[in-house]
Amino acid sequence: MPVPAALARPAPWPLLALLALLPGLASAARPAPVPATTSPVPATTSPVPSTTSPVPATTRSAAVLEDSLSLTTPLTIDDAVAIALARSPGLMAAAERVRGQSLLADAEAKPAGPSLSLDVWQVPLARPWAIHESPMIMLALRQPIPPAGLLRRRAAARRHEASAGSAEREAQAQLLALAVRHAFIEYAAVTARHALHLEHQEVSERVLQLARARQVISGSLLDIARAETEAARAHAEVATDATTIDAARVRLNSLLARPPNAPLGPPVPLPDERAATDAATLITRAPQLRPEPRAAAARRDAAAMDLEAARREAQVPAAELGLAFFPATKVQPINGYGLLVNVALPWLSGQGRKRRDAQAAFTAAAGHDLAEARLQVGREVAEALAAAESAARRWQTLRGAALPASQRAREVALSGYEVGRADLLAMLATEGTYVEVALEIIDAKAALDHALADLERASGSSLPRAPLHPADPHHDTGAQPVP
Repeated sequence: MPVPAALARPAPWPLLALLALLPGLASAARPAPVPATTSPVPATTSPVPSTTSPVPATTRSAAVLEDSLSLTTPLTIDDAVAIALARSPGLMAAAERVRGQSLLADAEAKPAGPSLSLDVWQVPLARPWAIHESPMIMLALRQPIPPAGLLRRRAAARRHEASAGSAEREAQAQLLALAVRHAFIEYAAVTARHALHLEHQEVSERVLQLARARQVISGSLLDIARAETEAARAHAEVATDATTIDAARVRLNSLLARPPNAPLGPPVPLPDERAATDAATLITRAPQLRPEPRAAAARRDAAAMDLEAARREAQVPAAELGLAFFPATKVQPINGYGLLVNVALPWLSGQGRKRRDAQAAFTAAAGHDLAEARLQVGREVAEALAAAESAARRWQTLRGAALPASQRAREVALSGYEVGRADLLAMLATEGTYVEVALEIIDAKAALDHALADLERASGSSLPRAPLHPADPHHDTGAQPVP
């Protein structure tokens, strides 16, 4: 209960000026900014600019993005990734969440606003409307004063969380880009298989015509039946390819935020390339370039700032200051004022200590999460690099040795059958071998492209690449060195 102090009647105006100045006490009492290095956990390395991200940082032409709903021209993988990133609702939502965290940090730095209260005491119950007969009327303005440094530490924690959200948005963009790359690679692979099956269909029809022509002279109906069977199988493969291409197109359209049945131009084939770097360099740089460790580091720093704030609340008392004005009444015919001072005593309750201990556990967990994120990045790089190396060597061997051999056998068998020096079974066997080898090469190239996309994602940066040449069939190594 504030005790009024006597004042002359004209005194309310200076008192009202004091009341107006009271909210400034809270802002004037705020301490200097707390640096983020107060975290008890060792600080992370400085973040690497996002330009090293495997997500393309180039600004595609406005015509490509504006015409993204009618992509009927040949489509490159970089254009597909750029369109997906520009149209993704998930990335837009993540950007808004980061913006909200930044605004929340600004709000945390502001003190709570003052409160204004009006107390009217002892109004007669018989005449509840007779407020003027109250012996005491008090108009009070109160301003809470938090512990010194608390607001700054909370604001710093929210800013670290905003940084973590920004890094997580970058990781989300990289995952979307990776999904688009995988879908595009599969789209290119099924398109290449379709072209191969069309070629095989033409050869099968040619062989069928030769079998029919030879039957008139010296052939047999069995050869014609076999040739017709092979031609029918080739037609079935071509028909199946149409469904497979449609499924790949629907998947890619969905990642581009386009209607499932929207037209999509043919894919531009990816060049034959390999990663021109070594494992040690990638594993060393990846934890600094990947957004996941940066997000974990920001979460750790946010937890450290929350821990500092919890320590402040557990050790430093909060206060509430106020000024009260007592207008003259019948019982007290003079104006007066009062001072209000409320102080919280956190030492008498275990709540603040328990919160501090809980936040210390959360901070320790955030530090372990950061260490785990860095280890996970190293494992992903090692696995992706091994897959890329294996796929590159397989493609080199198939392309350099198996394909030329199957092509020569195919040409010899076809020319021999045309002049009557080879039978149909040998011709069909060599043609089937050629088709199998060609399909294996397409699959190996797709596996290599998938592995390179995974490796770029795992390393957190665009990979330096070098041309990949077929292996020399006259050497036992069978493949050029791949780091």
